[in-house]
Amino acid sequence: MLKLSSKVRTIGEESGELGSMIRAVRRNKDSEGVYCVMHSDATEGLMEIAPLAYARLEARDRDITVFGLAKGKTNALELVRQIVDSMAKQGRFDVSDYL
Repeated sequence: MLKLSSKVRTIGEESGELGSMIRAVRRNKDSEGVYCVMHSDATEGLMEIAPLAYARLEARDRDITVFGLAKGKTNALELVRQIVDSMAKQGRFDVSDYL
């Protein structure tokens, strides 16, 4: 199942854009160009970036918690950088804090 973290983050200040991305995830609708930032199942403690459609396919086999949404891969990469910077300032590199 694909779930949204209560602390879901996005890039920039476009709250309307975040709202439309969240609705796309909750209503199981396709939203072209939306990328999910989620905990990687393959490696402990790492993040994974995947298109929303791929995340939905993966969610058939396992529970996935999305803690970041971005329009476009470049914005998703920037969002991961911001999350890592935030974790570095706190001195803790625990992805589970974002779940």
